[in-house]
Amino acid sequence: MNGTYRRPLRAAVLALLLCTTVRCDSGDIYESHQATTEGVSVRGTFELLNPEVFPGEYDLIFGAFGEGGTSALSSVNVLKPADGNKVELSIENVPEDARSVRLCMTNSGRQVVYTFFEYALDDDRTSDIDLPSAQIDLLEYDRIQRLVFQQYNCVSCHQGESGAGGLLLTEGNSYRSLVGTASTLSDKLRVKPSDPEGSFLLDALTSQEAISSPPHTGFVTRSEDIDLLRIWIEKGCPQN
Repeated sequence: MNGTYRRPLRAAVLALLLCTTVRCDSGDIYESHQATTEGVSVRGTFELLNPEVFPGEYDLIFGAFGEGGTSALSSVNVLKPADGNKVELSIENVPEDARSVRLCMTNSGRQVVYTFFEYALDDDRTSDIDLPSAQIDLLEYDRIQRLVFQQYNCVSCHQGESGAGGLLLTEGNSYRSLVGTASTLSDKLRVKPSDPEGSFLLDALTSQEAISSPPHTGFVTRSEDIDLLRIWIEKGCPQN
């Protein structure tokens, strides 16, 4: 066979071998990716009470969490319902190492800042889970305690036996120290139920003239948290 025919033949054989190799490699990779198992799904229906304080600067999520986890292994964002107060939520393929599902608020770093609802998951779950319907009060006083008084470290000054100005903002003490109690710095009550304008607490956090030393207007940095306080007062300061 002369040189004119050998070169095309060699090229054809080389192309055939290369094509066969690629197919085998592709097949091996494909098989390894397919060897995964799917987890169960968790579904729930929640009625959101007081939707006017639906979080805006935070995210409300329905997520699966590992033991002691502060960020979700998998989650879905909850949108404010357009009609009514009910939301139907589902997490598909819950990871095997998930130990609970939560309806909670997260910050921009996806870290949990407040939990409204938590349901423990069995380690040996084998079928989908339908949670019992639940009512979620978005205006829980505990949300104010944790996201305002504790998150902004108001408790660093307002703790101990009396606290600065005689005001205690620690858990278990803040409500009775605020609601219906006279202020030592104003003729107003610290918090007057159903009367935001008559409540010195809002003056202190929004007006530089209310407390000059040190000024308190920069302590609570999210307008959403100020609105939370205002709406809580408007609704009569529920302690739930």
